[in-house]
Amino acid sequence: MLRQEPIKVKLSVALLFVILSLFIISPVNDSFAANLEVFTKYPSIAVKAGEQIDTDITVDNKTKDGMTVMLDIASLPEKWEAYLEGGGRIIDSIYVSGESNGNVDLKVKIPQDVKEGKYQVVLKASTGNYERSLTLYYDVKAEIENRDTLKANYNELTGASDTSFTFELEIRNNKQREENYSLNASTERGWQVKFKSKTDYKQISSITIEPNSTSKVEAEIIPPASVSAGEYTIPVTVSSSSETLSTELKVNITGTYDLKLTTPNGRLNAETSAGKEVEVELTLQNTGSSTLNNIEFTTWQPNEWKVRFEPENVDTILPGETANVKAFITPASKSLAGDYVVEITAKTPEVTTAAQFRVMVKTSTLWGLVGILIIVLLSGGLYYIFKVYGRR
Repeated sequence: MLRQEPIKVKLSVALLFVILSLFIISPVNDSFAANLEVFTKYPSIAVKAGEQIDTDITVDNKTKDGMTVMLDIASLPEKWEAYLEGGGRIIDSIYVSGESNGNVDLKVKIPQDVKEGKYQVVLKASTGNYERSLTLYYDVKAEIENRDTLKANYNELTGASDTSFTFELEIRNNKQREENYSLNASTERGWQVKFKSKTDYKQISSITIEPNSTSKVEAEIIPPASVSAGEYTIPVTVSSSSETLSTELKVNITGTYDLKLTTPNGRLNAETSAGKEVEVELTLQNTGSSTLNNIEFTTWQPNEWKVRFEPENVDTILPGETANVKAFITPASKSLAGDYVVEITAKTPEVTTAAQFRVMVKTSTLWGLVGILIIVLLSGGLYYIFKVYGRR
C-alpha cells in the first residue's frame, strides 16, 4: 500500500496540470484570434433573385507585424457564385501591414431561380497563426424593390462666368428589368444644361440602362453671359417609370471684370479749332459680372494738347450699369488744320480699356475772314494798277 502512494500522487499532479492547462491555454488562443478581425458594416441584407451583390470586407491586423492573410469562401449555397476582388482583379489573399487594415470586395451572384429564404455565405481568413471567419446572411425576397441611385462625382464646381461646368452623373438601375430614364434640370432663364452620353458624347434627353447595371452621363452647365458672381444651385432629376431620383449641382461663379469705353452715340470723333476746347461725352459700361471700383483715366495726345475730365475718376460701377464722364480736349494754339488722334484709357486694378478719338482741327473763322479780306485787297490793288497804268 505504501508503494501505491507515489503513483496516486503522480496521477493527481498530472490531472492538476491538465486542468490548469485548460484554463491557461484557452485564453491565450482567444487572444491570438483577436489579433485578426474580418468584418463588414452590413452582414445581413435583403436581396432579390438574379442580383449580384458587392460587399466591402475589411481585414484588420491588430498585431505590430505585417501579415499575408489567405481568404477562402468556405461555404456557399448551391448554384450560387462568389469570388473576391481586389484592385480590379480576382484574389485569394491580401497583405495587411501591422496595426492597419485592408479591404477586399466580395461579389456574390444569386441565381435567377433561387427560392425565397435566408442563405449564408461563410468567408474564412487565416494566416499561419490566426484564423477567423465571417458569416454573411442574404434574405432572398420576391417583393423587395431596391431603389435606384443617382450620384455626382462633384457636388460643387467653381469658375468664372464664361466657364462651362461639367459634372459626371452615375445612374444605377437596381431593378430586375431594363429601365429608361429621362434627364431634366431646373434652371433660371439664360442658363443652359446639356446632358451628354459618355460613350459618344452626343447630347441626349434620356438613357436606357440594363437590369442591375450602371451608366454615366455628363451634365454640362453653361451660365448666362451676364451672370453675377455668387453660388447657384441647379436641381437635376432622373426619372423612370417607377421612381424619380434627384440631386443638386452647385456652381460657384467667381465673377469677371470687363469695361467698355465709348460715347452715347458711338461716334469717336470731334471737331474744333486750334486752341479751342471741345467737350466729348464718354460712356463707361461695366460689361463684367463683378463691381468695378476706383476707375481712373489716362490719355495720350499730341504735343502741347491738353485733356481734362469731369469727374477726374469714377468711384463705382455695378455689373451691367454705366457711368457718364466728360472729356475736354484742347488742341495746341499753333495746331495746323487736319486730323489728330487722342487716346483715352480707363483703368482699374482688374481691367483696362481704351478708345481712340479722331479730332479734326479746322481753320479759325477769323483767319478765314482775314484771308478773304487779303484776297479782296489784292484783287482791288490789281484792278487799280491795271486801271491806272493800263492806259499807258
